[in-house]
Amino acid sequence: MLKFMSFTLAILLLLTACSSESLEEQQSPEEDSNLTKEESEKVEEEPTVDEETIDIDPYDFFMPDNSMATFLGEGNEYASFTLQTVFMDDKHIATYEDNGGTVMLKVFRIGESSVEVVKEQVEFYEEYAASSEELEALQPIRTYLTFPLEVGTVMDDWTVTQTNASVETPFENFENVIVIENEETENTINKTYFSKGYGEVKREFRMQEEGQDEFVVTSVLESVETE
Repeated sequence: MLKFMSFTLAILLLLTACSSESLEEQQSPEEDSNLTKEESEKVEEEPTVDEETIDIDPYDFFMPDNSMATFLGEGNEYASFTLQTVFMDDKHIATYEDNGGTVMLKVFRIGESSVEVVKEQVEFYEEYAASSEELEALQPIRTYLTFPLEVGTVMDDWTVTQTNASVETPFENFENVIVIENEETENTINKTYFSKGYGEVKREFRMQEEGQDEFVVTSVLESVETE
């Protein structure tokens, strides 16, 4: 009888212990849930990172390699031009802009957070050939683009004023266009419009003299041919 009572007591103690553990397990998720809620609120307060802002490919702001783009101009006889783009190596891009009066060569250097002009020459009527060592030796002339391209970003005398503009061209209607502006004088302003995947798709020059109609010169993308 004594053995039976001892055995029964042991069973009761075991059941009590199991019930306590079960109760703790039931309470624990509630406590963890409170912590998770607080932590989740902190996570929600933290700003999200724009992956597109981080993952920027500067090459997206140029015409494709070995392409010939045609721009239709208005307001000036030299506003129409062709633009040939050549990727010289993994860091340098050359463009040849022919407006019918002259051909301008520009060489750009691609950096991690900016694009710089390292060579600029008018009356250039041949193909520019240079080794990677010669290209690296070229000194920056001016900054062409600085990333990320956000409203207020300043690049020498140019400032980003819009990042979601709409532009109509004979080639295509573009959305989310980036606009940079440069005020030459109090009465004159230059604007360049960039679309990801093409680079420059429009240029605009405006001059307003007192007592005269506004003088406007534009160049808009008309076609792009690739090899």
